[in-house]
Amino acid sequence: MLRYKDYKQLFHASLDAIVHIDTEAKIIEVNESFVNLFKYSREEVTGKCLDNFIVHPEARGKAQALNERVKKGDIFSQRANRVDKEGGIHSVIVTGIPIMDKNHFQGSFVIYKDVTQEVQSSINLLKQKMTFESLFRNSNDAIVRIDLEQRVLDINERFTQLFGYTLDEIKGAYVDALISTPSRLKDSIRLTDRLLSGEKIEGEGVRYGKDMSPRDYIIQGVPIIAEGEVIGGYGIYTDITESKRAEKLIASQKVIFEALFKNSSDAIVRFNTKHEIIDINENFTVLFKYALDEIRGTHIDQIVNDKGNVKQSKKLTDQLLAGEKFILEGIRYDKFGKAVQVSITGVPIISKGEVIGGYGIYSDISARKAAEKEILYMSYHDQLTGLYNRRYFEEELNRLNSEHALPISLIMADVNGLKLINDAFGHDAGDELLQRMGRILMHNCRRSEIIARLGGDEFVILLPNTDRLEAEKIIERIQSTCQKEVFKNIEFSMSFGCGTKKEVDEPLSHLFKRVEDQMYRNKLVESPSVRGKLFSTVIRTLHMKNEREEKHALHVSYYCMKVAEALGMNSNQIEDLETAGWLHDIGKIAVSDHVLDKEGMLSDSEWAEVKKHPEVGYRILNSVNEFTELAEHILLHHEWYDGTGYPKGLKGEEIPLEARIIAVVDAYDAMTSERPYRDAMDKKTAIALMKQGAGTQFDPELVDVLLAIVEAESEASLPMIYERRLVKRCTSQS
Repeated sequence: MLRYKDYKQLFHASLDAIVHIDTEAKIIEVNESFVNLFKYSREEVTGKCLDNFIVHPEARGKAQALNERVKKGDIFSQRANRVDKEGGIHSVIVTGIPIMDKNHFQGSFVIYKDVTQEVQSSINLLKQKMTFESLFRNSNDAIVRIDLEQRVLDINERFTQLFGYTLDEIKGAYVDALISTPSRLKDSIRLTDRLLSGEKIEGEGVRYGKDMSPRDYIIQGVPIIAEGEVIGGYGIYTDITESKRAEKLIASQKVIFEALFKNSSDAIVRFNTKHEIIDINENFTVLFKYALDEIRGTHIDQIVNDKGNVKQSKKLTDQLLAGEKFILEGIRYDKFGKAVQVSITGVPIISKGEVIGGYGIYSDISARKAAEKEILYMSYHDQLTGLYNRRYFEEELNRLNSEHALPISLIMADVNGLKLINDAFGHDAGDELLQRMGRILMHNCRRSEIIARLGGDEFVILLPNTDRLEAEKIIERIQSTCQKEVFKNIEFSMSFGCGTKKEVDEPLSHLFKRVEDQMYRNKLVESPSVRGKLFSTVIRTLHMKNEREEKHALHVSYYCMKVAEALGMNSNQIEDLETAGWLHDIGKIAVSDHVLDKEGMLSDSEWAEVKKHPEVGYRILNSVNEFTELAEHILLHHEWYDGTGYPKGLKGEEIPLEARIIAVVDAYDAMTSERPYRDAMDKKTAIALMKQGAGTQFDPELVDVLLAIVEAESEASLPMIYERRLVKRCTSQS
């Protein structure tokens, strides 16, 4: 049996905190371990209620309940939290031992075993386990846990996402057989063997999903070690497929960029933050004539700039090196001082958020600038004559509407007979006429005077600080020059209007209207005479270039007159038909000599050119008032009686009588006349062919009338008196 002093020795030597309390739970004595654990001195607690010191107020009810159990003689032991003097909480195992004397409760010992460290370790272990589990389950990496047999024990969700397997599918399977190809299986198993021997492994490789799609991974192997022994391992797969692709893309982009830099059609220079040139491409050398060795290390601002522009260039470079891109246009200079118009783009080179240099990109825009200049020129100039156009004239008219330009005169001119020339000789001839008229106007005006083509055949001359008398002198000079000019055997002619503004308040539009009205009045008076001269010239030109056509025209006119007389037409109708016969082929003025004189068969395109002559003749005759009524006869003289002719395909009496008469006479004379491609037919053969064409090509009644006339006449040529009379009438009419 232990003696009291033995208890006391145990009491004070115990590593557990022990307190001796009386029947009222007041402290009789505490040991040293109690003092050390709860930070109270013996003097502070002796004689005082234990629960008031180390029990949290909220837990005192439970502490008193334990005291009641001890009072009844029960021994208890349970885990609880107690509080030290400084507020620190201790996890303790509280043991209550009653002190009994002959079944009477004399007090108790309360023992507090501090298990705070053990509890904290358990908590930490639990936290670690939970943290690991969370990392395992939620990791962005695919993780597989394997046993010593290399069989799958567990996988996380990311493994399922990347490789396509669920745990149920592969639990117990060999991991390397699942995600490696047969050709790589041995290498994979070798790595896993190293892992399960306790070696941590790391590397890069390709692994395959359930669908055999390859992906790039960083592969890590971590052995699981317990009590010094390897019990399994983790395989951790970090998907780097996209980063690999990005690396490849960056590599390819670098290659592409190098190719672009070297082979760009633009001139490119690369420089550092000190403005020093590092590299140039080939087109920089082509554009500016510098080789890299000549300018490497030189300040970019001093190259391709003139001396007066270096400061501005340096400012631009500083702006670029501050991270600001710029685009502008300007002039730069090559090695030999030649100016080059360029578009300049400055691009900062940024690495990891910092500007480490820049590119200067120069695009040669000389051609574009020239094109812009040309476009600007064309926007204010007439394309055909090179004179100013209406737009420029109207802008200048508004600009000069001020007192300093007074007196301001205006001349308007209209080319006479342009339509007839276009119809007779073609639009190229008409264009040439307008160009020559433009040169005449420029030759007779001063540089300060604005000459413009308003459109069509109208020109205008704007004369600031010029009075009416001086303007009229200019018109006289122009008219004098026109009289000396000849085009296609035609004398140049223009109708003019002229006016002067003296008062600043008079609108220029009023002046323009006065001058325009005067020009049109003059044109009405002058045009008929001009057109007549032009018409006579057209006839002469046709007959001069082809005497055969003149003789043919004379014959057709004569027989048209004879047929008209036989049909009993009145004198006016006879005269008109006679004239129409003379002019029926006037449209051939537009047919080339090559075609008219060709000895062989005509090609399709040549025949198409010939077939246009009735329409050309129609337009020419319509331009001369005296012949407008004859124009339709000329237009339709190649229509056939059965409707298969041209240009309209009319038939029978839809074709005017005059056109049918010309058709019959024209065909007969063509047969009996010599042609480049054949000799003339004798009268008998021609009559037979005419009869054969009656009812198809020709009006049968008119064939009979014509043949009666030609059969009654001798073979003698037409009387010269008739030719002189006909020519005189046609020229006097025109």
